[in-house]
Amino acid sequence: MAFKKTFVLSDESLNTYGFRVITDGINLDAAKKNCPAYFNHKTWEIPLGHWENLRKEGTKLLGDLVIEGANELEKDYIRKIENGDIKAASIGFDPMVWSSDDINLVRGQTYPTVMSCELFEASLAPLPGNKNALALKTTDGFLTLSNENRDNLIPTLKKDNMKEVAILLGMNAESTAQSICDALRPILLNAKKVEGLEKTVQDLTKGMADGLPEKQKNFFLELSKTNMEGALQFLAMSKEETPAEEAPETTTTTTPVVKLTKEVTIASLIKKGAAPVEVAADGKDSFDYLQKHNSVELTRIRQDEPEKYTQLVADYAKGVRYEKK
Repeated sequence: MAFKKTFVLSDESLNTYGFRVITDGINLDAAKKNCPAYFNHKTWEIPLGHWENLRKEGTKLLGDLVIEGANELEKDYIRKIENGDIKAASIGFDPMVWSSDDINLVRGQTYPTVMSCELFEASLAPLPGNKNALALKTTDGFLTLSNENRDNLIPTLKKDNMKEVAILLGMNAESTAQSICDALRPILLNAKKVEGLEKTVQDLTKGMADGLPEKQKNFFLELSKTNMEGALQFLAMSKEETPAEEAPETTTTTTPVVKLTKEVTIASLIKKGAAPVEVAADGKDSFDYLQKHNSVELTRIRQDEPEKYTQLVADYAKGVRYEKK
């Protein structure tokens, strides 16, 4: 009489290779007609038996192993099963669909989940999940998984990072890639604009520090990175303290009184040799006036109107000062 025993062939737990097989997606049509039983997926050897009554119970795939016991080798396997030396089995399957969706992944999973596959054999496995205890069928033929070749047989797990980006932007996690890109575009443009303004201010401050002693120049440049008002005040005091013989010769000592215009472009700020632009008639919107009499407004301009603030800095560097009429 043939030996028969029921085994759990597969479940949906994480295997030692870092992926899972969804039981409901295992196609049993071909296996129910012919499902040989091997030892450790050695399909090149004569089967030791076959599987009957393949069925799914919840997340488990079960099957009844049938061994005829007609020779000593088959009898040896029966004895090993009966005394508990062989307690497990594992499936050989042809993967059809892999999934990297978060909903199909569990903690510790490093490869995608097999959502659909076709069972073509099942084997006795003393150590299920070891390097020879799980097998895949590919277009190149039957291949046994091992630690050395699994990266070539199993697709890389690709997580959808766009969901995280959407959440950071305050958008719905299910937002489309196009809508996320549309939301990012103005942010990136503004970042480039701010970067350009910062570069302009840095270039201007470097030019303004020319002529100062090295220590004062370094102090001014560092201070200008965090406190432009204080840096310009330091610059004014430093130049006032410069000995007369070290000051460059000029044809006049009169500080130019100019007028500022409301509109200005970055190009006009960095245009070499450009003359100071005109200021409002009363001069009260100049950097000189604001830093002395209305520092709150100057701070607001720096935060809310960076282009205007850059212009005020540039005009101050060119000698624009407020003179009370």
